[in-house]
Amino acid sequence: MYSEEQYKKIKSFITSKKIRLYALKFVYKILPIFVFIAYPTLLIYLVINRDGRLLECITVPLGVFTTVTLIRKFINCKRPYEKLDIEPIMHKSTKGKSFPSRHTASAAVIAMTVFYVNVPLGIVFLAVALLIGLSRIIAGVHFPRDVAAGYLYSVVMSILFLFIMRNA
Repeated sequence: MYSEEQYKKIKSFITSKKIRLYALKFVYKILPIFVFIAYPTLLIYLVINRDGRLLECITVPLGVFTTVTLIRKFINCKRPYEKLDIEPIMHKSTKGKSFPSRHTASAAVIAMTVFYVNVPLGIVFLAVALLIGLSRIIAGVHFPRDVAAGYLYSVVMSILFLFIMRNA
């Protein structure tokens, strides 16, 4: 977790230069759209090629997304702007449901699905998922633990169900 003072320093740094603010907005808003468009594109590719990995590429992300949504609802942790005296860079009015970060978890499980099909492209997507998570912290809508938990949960579940269970 970070303090109000730490976040205010981050916010000051980002907002002091327009290019930094534009970069944050791009990573925060545009990269998730890119990832979520890439996912159905991957599924279409698998259908066209009659690839036997299609079922896993649908069920694993669906399972991760569903369980992360349930965990968030059950734990219902406050967001930084609720817990600290801060105004987030990116306005968000959601109350609670901060842990784990669903944007990060979704991007990471999609990245792992891409990795399952194409390793080099998957590595790029894992880096993009990490950037999406970092943008959520910098924007003031998630704590670092929320992002770390979402990313790690997706990677571990993906390894378990895409690689270990498939070969068992």
